[in-house]
Amino acid sequence: MSRRLLVLPVLLALVLLGSGACGSNRAQHATGASKLATPSPGSPGAGGTGGATGTEGATGTASPAACPTSSTKKFAKTRFVGDAGLAFGSFHRYIYKPWQAGSFKSGAQGRGKAIAKAAAAGAFTVNRLNAARKLVNADPTLCKALKQPLDNLWASVSGLTGKLKSGNADPNEIGGVGGAIEKFRQEAGQNGANIKDQAPPNV
Repeated sequence: MSRRLLVLPVLLALVLLGSGACGSNRAQHATGASKLATPSPGSPGAGGTGGATGTEGATGTASPAACPTSSTKKFAKTRFVGDAGLAFGSFHRYIYKPWQAGSFKSGAQGRGKAIAKAAAAGAFTVNRLNAARKLVNADPTLCKALKQPLDNLWASVSGLTGKLKSGNADPNEIGGVGGAIEKFRQEAGQNGANIKDQAPPNV
């Protein structure tokens, strides 16, 4: 009887100790799980800086296409000079010089014909400048130095040509485009591409 009385307290103590240990282990497991479930600051799942950066990267605008590291078209520089020369020659012969001579002024003799030729020459100039743009994009040196200036020049000539076709060209704009062409010619020359006016086809 006495042995039974001694065994019962011992068993009770072991049970209590075992329950406490299990409870402690459960608490540790719960704490660990909580740490794993909670994203750390800067992680993709967190609302902190890391998450915002990921969003900006996903929705940001694409960067401009880089210039090539080597030429992607044969004789790109030579062909560029030829196309630009034809474009400049056409502009000067049928647009710039008639403008200087006053052929586009109201009441000028042959004004309608001069404007029609200027519009056709403008379309040809835009075409050759567009071909020149493709060649600039194919040459590493030309691309880095002339891509943006040539794109701007092409846009200016395109706008002027549209106005010539509609008969709403501003004479001052013709002079401005002429100045832009000479500025671009200088920039091209500084990068080893000497552009000279080439005789354009008759329009």
